[in-house]
Amino acid sequence: MKVLWFILYFIMIVSLYAQDVVINEVLYDPDGADTGYEWIELYNSSDLTINLQGWTIEKAGVLFELVFTFPNINIEPSGFLLVGEEFVPNTNLIASLAFQNGGSETDGIRLISADEMYTDTILYDSPNTNELPDDISNPGEYFAPDVGDGNTLARKYDGEDSNNCELDFFECVEPSPGGSNFYPIDLAISNLEIYENEGEYWLQTEVSNLSTENVDNLAASIKVMLNDTLYGTYELPAIPAESTIVFSCQLGEISIGYHRIAVELIYLYDNELWNNHVESSLLNGDSPFVLNEIMFKPLNTNQEWVEIFNRTDCVYNVDNLRIMDASGGTISFYGNIPPLDFIVVCQDTILFLQTYPEVDPKKIIFASQWTSLNNTDETLILTDEFETKFDSTSYNGNCCPTDFSIERVDPFDDENIIWSICTDSLGTPTFPNSVLPMQYDLSLEFNSMQINENTIVHTVMIRNIGLENIFETVISCDLIINGEYPSENIFIDEISLEDSIIYEFTTDILEGGYFSFLYEVISENDMNTGNNIAFSFYNSGSLPFVINEIMYNPDEDEPEWIEIINNFTIPDLTTIIIIIDEDTLEIPYYTENYYLITNSENDVDYLKAKYDIDDITILTGLSSLSNDGEQMCLMDECGDLIEEFFYQPEWNDELDGVSIERVNPEVISTEQNWGPSTNQCTPGRANSIFMQMLPNNMKLKVEPNPFSPYRDERTIFSYALPEVLSIVTLRIFDLKGRMIRKLVDQVLQSSTGNIIWNGRNDNGKKLPVGVYIVLMQATARESEKVYSKKITVVIGK
Repeated sequence: MKVLWFILYFIMIVSLYAQDVVINEVLYDPDGADTGYEWIELYNSSDLTINLQGWTIEKAGVLFELVFTFPNINIEPSGFLLVGEEFVPNTNLIASLAFQNGGSETDGIRLISADEMYTDTILYDSPNTNELPDDISNPGEYFAPDVGDGNTLARKYDGEDSNNCELDFFECVEPSPGGSNFYPIDLAISNLEIYENEGEYWLQTEVSNLSTENVDNLAASIKVMLNDTLYGTYELPAIPAESTIVFSCQLGEISIGYHRIAVELIYLYDNELWNNHVESSLLNGDSPFVLNEIMFKPLNTNQEWVEIFNRTDCVYNVDNLRIMDASGGTISFYGNIPPLDFIVVCQDTILFLQTYPEVDPKKIIFASQWTSLNNTDETLILTDEFETKFDSTSYNGNCCPTDFSIERVDPFDDENIIWSICTDSLGTPTFPNSVLPMQYDLSLEFNSMQINENTIVHTVMIRNIGLENIFETVISCDLIINGEYPSENIFIDEISLEDSIIYEFTTDILEGGYFSFLYEVISENDMNTGNNIAFSFYNSGSLPFVINEIMYNPDEDEPEWIEIINNFTIPDLTTIIIIIDEDTLEIPYYTENYYLITNSENDVDYLKAKYDIDDITILTGLSSLSNDGEQMCLMDECGDLIEEFFYQPEWNDELDGVSIERVNPEVISTEQNWGPSTNQCTPGRANSIFMQMLPNNMKLKVEPNPFSPYRDERTIFSYALPEVLSIVTLRIFDLKGRMIRKLVDQVLQSSTGNIIWNGRNDNGKKLPVGVYIVLMQATARESEKVYSKKITVVIGK
């Protein structure tokens, strides 16, 4: 009886542990041909050896059918057993398997114990058209995915079986026949931010679980490095599947200087390590490096280059630095910069040393990537790979000569950053700048001007910018009227100062002109007088420059533009301001007679080509002009109003493609001082309706008189009208009163002009010798008054 109980107990134990043998991984659809390459892996998760003799493997498409019966073979505790076809390496058993490939409906594979009391079934693909059963339901309800060619169906965790194929299995792209499965877990770290809060720095970053499985509490950790030194290691909480947590830690007070922070995510089972690392940087206090000199307009025998100065007593590796321009172009370079020393970054180190043989080659760094520097407006930013900004500068290179660099005046001064053109041709690469502060140097800047009823209050800033201070100086102010020198001194004073001073003084109010004030500081100790002068300006009813012509409604595909004319030159003025409606445009002041403003460089090219005005300066930046009229305002750089008016479409009879012209630029802008161009437009030239002074009466004369068409001669009728614009008709009659030629018929003309006649009639025939009557009639556009003049002309032989 005891033997029977022992046998029954043994059978029960064996059956119980048999349930720990499962299908762990299967390749049913190898790459290419299936035959000979399919395999199935079993796993024994128990701590006993299981004998598989008599166990079977079945496969199913429509029904389950026998594939293989196991011989007398054991599977070890926590061990694998591999059954494969003839070309599968390292198999424990060889068998012909020929599993179904899925693809349109559910297929299955089943492992059955010898006593048929235990099964382990995989159903894969859907729908379950043939109602195949699984281990807990008939038909089965949960299905593993149908995998691609060469991929396997693998359990997420060896031996773990919930009898739910959908949860237990995944598509494995890296099969592991005879070995442990590796379910892909991918943790990623991103968005590293370093910020300051109440004087202390904090680190914050995001950790994302990109997989569909949870990561347990304390299974992953964060390692923080500060300047390549371990700052701390921090364990992470549980991270749910497909979710993100925010990690932060206090860095405390960080020393002054440039620091690099690296954060590494550590997780033993992470199969994607490329996204486990983030870095950033922090600049606490002043930048260790500055842009110090720039050669942006070299001759063909030279090249562009940028100089960087290390103003600390530490050596820095600059492999992660770069220089970026406003358009995103990048200059990349690698190397080291010694303490209190320079490096120059360029494209061709050999050419550089040929141009500058006195330079130490160790201070020249080859740029692995270069972006061309603009010769006009440019912005350069010195930054690292994490976009921490060390320095930046913007320049306008129009005034810089070719093959001259621009230099930072004082590389240690971050409050009053000034750039200047190098005093030496070719620049001073790797050497102190030519414009470094002198021992004694005063600078003068205009600050403000207040206009009172009877006085003008001037305010200027005087600075000691040399290495040593000047304590006594003289301040003077000269007056220039309408831009004409010599100037007249109107104020002078001796003053004391230390570092800097804001100085205020008063002069009498001025009327009836455009006034320039020349301020100057004078000291015998000053070693640099180039920065001792400043200017301000005041306008009292004068028109030094005005808007002279407006093309607000051009023909299709032609640009809009306005024309500025100088009535007299203000040599010390640098900038004028144009306000159109709510748009403000600052442009350089030019001393030439005319210059234009349009929208874009393409418009510039178009205007110069169409109107043959290569000799005329054309600026860009003009906003769109309204066809319904618009408010225009013109000011100087001090904000003094020059003129203000609202142009009307009626001023040019609302004609498309015809500009409105100013009759006389020295007269204020009123409706009577504007009219339509009689020549469509006159950009960069005298206006077609320009008139210095209108005559009281209509005038008409003819020269030469007599003339002979038989000798191919011509005569010219010259006229002057009492009004700016008129509708003109000019006809010629014989002595019997018959009209023989209509030269001009109802044409809009300006107040003066010339009309040429070849002595022929309307049919083109030469008229006989004799006396003819010329009648000119003009109807004024504004007043509609009719003017008439009659003269005679003689045709000779």
